[in-house]
Amino acid sequence: MKKVAVITGGTSGLGLQIVKELLNEKYKVYSISRSIDKIEKIREEFPEVEFICGDVSKHYVIEGLARKIEEQEKKIDVLINNAGIIFAGGIETLSYEEWNEMFNVNVGAIFSCVKILLPLIKKGTNSSIINISSISSKMTGSSMAYSACKASVDMITKSLAKELAKYNIRVNSVNPGIINTGFQVHNNLIGESDYPKFLNDISETYPLGVGEASDVYNLICFLISDKAKWITGSNYIIDGGRSVNI
Repeated sequence: MKKVAVITGGTSGLGLQIVKELLNEKYKVYSISRSIDKIEKIREEFPEVEFICGDVSKHYVIEGLARKIEEQEKKIDVLINNAGIIFAGGIETLSYEEWNEMFNVNVGAIFSCVKILLPLIKKGTNSSIINISSISSKMTGSSMAYSACKASVDMITKSLAKELAKYNIRVNSVNPGIINTGFQVHNNLIGESDYPKFLNDISETYPLGVGEASDVYNLICFLISDKAKWITGSNYIIDGGRSVNI
């Protein structure tokens, strides 16, 4: 029986690269994201993936996903909470709406996904949950709210790892630095034409240079594998040395 993986935000950037790698590893993949345009753009390229359109911050959307997987698969082996958004700014510029939306998507969706999908995750084999965090949880960046969200993700990871160990469910976070996936472009922080210069400029602060999606999903593939069966509750910084270059 194929292993079953669920990923949020799997239609662009790092999420799409993770989907491709899960397919290479022979997983049955369910991807849920809220952009129908992105889904339609890649659906034909990946006909074996179950793409679901919905806002992961809405619990009823996750409940619908759970019913679908219960009918078709009866279990989940891997949950990757990857969906994330960012608005730049601090206390003087961030709006209440931006603050709330960031926490709803970046933090609240993790709570909903784990809570609602947990009965199916319990039925998996060597079940694993990966929360995509950021080095912004450890150091301030261009968005106060994003740093606060990712710090919350790190602590949620540890709390879940402690609580779910009795079910042999492992929970870890992966905390990337800036990687070349267009995240800043997709979130309208930088224009597409300015992105190469942004990467070139920011790479000066990374001792090993800016990373690629493969650097991150290789770590994820290890953490969800049987080789990592004794690893849980950890926040894995993967940033080419950025967080120590201060």
